[in-house]
Amino acid sequence: MSKHSLAPAVPPGNSVFQHGDCAKDGQCQLNTLFTLAKQSRALGAYKLARHAYDKLRGLQIPARFQKSIELGSLTIRSKPFHDREELVPLCYRCSSNNPLLNNLGNVCVNCRQPFVFSASSYEVLHLVEFYLEEGITDEEAVSLIDLEVPRHKQESKWQETMSDNAQTLRLDETMDCTGSNDPFTAKLSFEQGGSEFVPVVVSRSVLRSMSRRDVLIKRWPPPLKWQYFRSLLPDVSVTMCPSCFQMFHSEDYELLVLQHNCCPYCRRHIDDPSP
Repeated sequence: MSKHSLAPAVPPGNSVFQHGDCAKDGQCQLNTLFTLAKQSRALGAYKLARHAYDKLRGLQIPARFQKSIELGSLTIRSKPFHDREELVPLCYRCSSNNPLLNNLGNVCVNCRQPFVFSASSYEVLHLVEFYLEEGITDEEAVSLIDLEVPRHKQESKWQETMSDNAQTLRLDETMDCTGSNDPFTAKLSFEQGGSEFVPVVVSRSVLRSMSRRDVLIKRWPPPLKWQYFRSLLPDVSVTMCPSCFQMFHSEDYELLVLQHNCCPYCRRHIDDPSP
């Protein structure tokens, strides 16, 4: 489902659609809005459906669509004004829910972090793109990530004491309860209320703390720069095609490869050794 603005792209004088004329832009706009309204309502995206019906009311509707659109505009008023929570895109950098109708495009309305979508299901993947500090080459970054420096386990703040007749758990408030074992998490912070996107820039020490299993790298050929992504849900696997660098939920990718024996996006044969 598109997250771009649905503002009319044609002048009002060209938005009339009559059967058999040449108003192609008006026809596409009406068909797009009508389809969006019906599908949004069926999926439970009632706020988005309401917006689509409101836009349709500003167009001159052909007679064969008139009844359906008027009925839909009336019945949508009995539905909740919000979209179903499971349909709303979640930003994995700042944990903000984003509207389906996003005038900013495919970025978070709160932190401006660009979304990374699955190339098969088009769901938002739990990935955050990060950038290297100045002076760090791609080769050095990969070598630092491959070091796999072990992380120290955080000690529990609960202290257990045993007595003759009881077992007691006590919370040690002297320990830092806000500390994090992951230096990358601290880099996700940003200034609230800012209108500019602040990228995540990592140092050599942060790269050393990363696990190779949690990092995906798009190794573009020169003169393009490599792109680095960090998974924020290590237990949920993401697969990247080595040819087109499109990313998928691993379960979706494996199923599609079993069905078609090729990448579902670029059609590269799975047995082809060349990237």
